[in-house]
Formats: sequence, C-alpha cells, structure tokens
Amino acid sequence: MKTARTLTPALLQTLAHHNTDIYVSDECVIFYDARALLNTPILNIVSTPQMVEVGRIIRVKAGSATIVINLLPFDVQKGDVLVVPENNFIEIREVSEDFNIQAVSYKNLAISFTQCRKISLGEEDFERIGDYFRLAWKVVHKPSFSMQTIEHLLTAMMNDLKHLHRQSEQTSQHVLSHGEQIMQQFLELVAQYGATERNVPFYAERLLLTPNHLSSVIRQQSGQTVMQWLNARTLLQAKVLLKHSDQPICDIAFQLHFTEVTLFSRFFRRETGMTPIAYRNS
Repeated sequence: MKTARTLTPALLQTLAHHNTDIYVSDECVIFYDARALLNTPILNIVSTPQMVEVGRIIRVKAGSATIVINLLPFDVQKGDVLVVPENNFIEIREVSEDFNIQAVSYKNLAISFTQCRKISLGEEDFERIGDYFRLAWKVVHKPSFSMQTIEHLLTAMMNDLKHLHRQSEQTSQHVLSHGEQIMQQFLELVAQYGATERNVPFYAERLLLTPNHLSSVIRQQSGQTVMQWLNARTLLQAKVLLKHSDQPICDIAFQLHFTEVTLFSRFFRRETGMTPIAYRNS
C-alpha cells in the first residue's frame, strides 16, 4: 500500500518523532500546534482529497483557509472550530501564510456530531475550547496516564461544542428556506449514498419529492444538476482511491459500481481530462 501520500499511522508516527507538537497513539492523534507542519510537505498531502476514517476537531488559532468537506467549502478563520465526523472526504485549499490550527482525531467517542459543522466562537468560548486541548496535551505527556481520561476530556469538549452549536442556531437570524432545506438534505444523502447510488429517483424518493421537482430545486439552489453533484461525488472517491491505494483500476471501477472498466475510464477522462492511470501517476 502507498504511504507517502496520505496521513497513515506510520507517517504520523514519523512526524511525531521529528515534531514535539504532535502526539500519536492507537486511540487518538493530537496536533497541538500545526504551524511548523504547514510549512512542510504535509500541506501537499492534505491538499489532495483524503478520507477521514475517524472524527476530527479542528480549532483555528490563526489565519484562514478553505477546507472542502464532501464537496462543500468551509471558509474558516481564527475563532472557528470545525467538527468533521468519521467517513468524510476532506481537503485543504487556499491556506493563508499565517494559518495555524490545533486538531485532534478520536475513535469511538460516545457523543459526536453526525454532520460536519463549523462553529464560530466568541473569544471566551474559543479560549475555553482551547483549555480542553491544553489539558489533554498535559495529560498525554504525563509519565503514566489513563486513555480513559482523554476520552472523557474529548467527550466533554464535544458536549460543549454541541451546546455552543445549538446556541448559535437558536440566535441565528437566517432561517433556511424550503429550497435550502432540500439542498442540505440532498447533500447529506449524497455524502451517505453517493458512492453507490447515481440516479435521481433514488434521492427524490428519500426526500418525498418527484424527480423533476428535486432536479428543479437543486439547479435553482446550486446552479448545478443533480447528476453533476452525483458525478462530482463519484469522482472525489475515485481520486482518493487512485491516489491513496494500490488497488487495480478494475477493482476501483467495480467498487464504484461501474459495470465495465472502460465505462469508468471514459467517465474519469470526461470529468478530468486525464485517464485514471495518468491521474494516479501525476
């Protein structure tokens, strides 16, 4: 398997060995200060699509960036916290020179967000979330500690963030229109089923709409068709598999429910201007 182009456990262990601001264990990874790392080739790694297999909490300490999650851009800046649940596609774009974050990845937390959320915090709340990072960082550097303590700390932070998110939604002046609600629900379905379901009726049925009505709403809300969104989702997963695995092209094609390799190659070339092999080797 390829290890140079994705944040594998082996690569994280190597980074931690050379950088005192990273803690790595089987249960969690903590980036206490990523400023130095973002000036290294790691930025080239995370700027290509990655599959987030375990959840992450990202606290933006300085600067700004555009982070794309499941095709949707999140513009983040100092004071923002981004919660990314497991099994989502993520890539970082347009990073400012002073961009710096703290981040933690976690496994099997009892309480978690089900969807990606950006939470913009006031100074006091932002500093309190930072206190969780500081305490967790102190705990993992004790000569002897219980990983259960870290789990409890992260669970407390998640509870705090969920509370802050609910408060933010309650005080928000913006109420989603019916079309915006459909768009949001559609994208959540695409994130969940897009790898295997690429037909309009499937999504229309789950949203209790006719295919024509769904198509009309999605085009009105986004300027793109339902099929353009579904193709983009398929392409995203194809890129991840091509870049971050050694699976044969035929296996990737069948995994993405193409009945023939030639159909997958034709689709990929139409969307990117490159063949799958050329993209893998680029």
